[in-house]
Amino acid sequence: MGVLRPDVHEGRVAVISGGGTGIGRATALDLAQGGARVVICGRRPQPLEAVREEIVKAGGECTALTADIREDVTTVVDAAINEYGRVDILVNNAGGQFAAPAEQISPGGWRAVHRLAVDAAWALTREVATRSMIPNREGVIVFIAFSPRRGIPGMVHASAARAALENLAAGLALEWSRYGIRSVCVAPGTIATEGLQENYTDEDRQRWAQAVPLGRLGRPEDVSELISFLASKGGAYVTGTTVVVDGGADAWGAGYPVPEVEA
Repeated sequence: MGVLRPDVHEGRVAVISGGGTGIGRATALDLAQGGARVVICGRRPQPLEAVREEIVKAGGECTALTADIREDVTTVVDAAINEYGRVDILVNNAGGQFAAPAEQISPGGWRAVHRLAVDAAWALTREVATRSMIPNREGVIVFIAFSPRRGIPGMVHASAARAALENLAAGLALEWSRYGIRSVCVAPGTIATEGLQENYTDEDRQRWAQAVPLGRLGRPEDVSELISFLASKGGAYVTGTTVVVDGGADAWGAGYPVPEVEA
């Protein structure tokens, strides 16, 4: 159950990339619960349709688009504007990464991660801003980063990409505040999403939870409810910064021993 008023986003339109699962799904549900009309996109139609049905069943409005955000930015924005007339909230949630030692990350692997996390996010942001937010002189843009923010072993390619998003959020706030646009970055810690359940072991999840001062992994709703607040009038004076939601993990540090030095 959301903590904000049920009409907090009434009359607003939100676009969420990667909206079929995990944080994207939870964000779509929270924004819709607040009265926003929602456009979700992703590469897998089944989870997108399940989210759409859940929103519609609850009395909300949702458009679900099967789209690769690396290629179909204009298609997504066209659909949002044609269906609802504008975009007020953009959540750049789509991303993908893989764990690998830094020396084993190929140029192609590095590029693939950055193309989705950074290039596609910028392309979607620019399209939404120039076609709706700047002309309407209002809007909220959310980027998703990582915590711990000081670097994650085995994820240097993804951590570098998400750090770029933090800087992008700050820079856009400096440039676009004159248009009434706020730009913020949210940095979740380890969140218990479907992907975490499918791709990692119980031992992995337990080890990560032990590195969190609050003693548990995050829930997608821990992140989505923060995003909903930041997108609301309650967050109207928050822009150009990164908000960390990680149970204290960034403050604590890596939380596990350093690797042994190899001779």
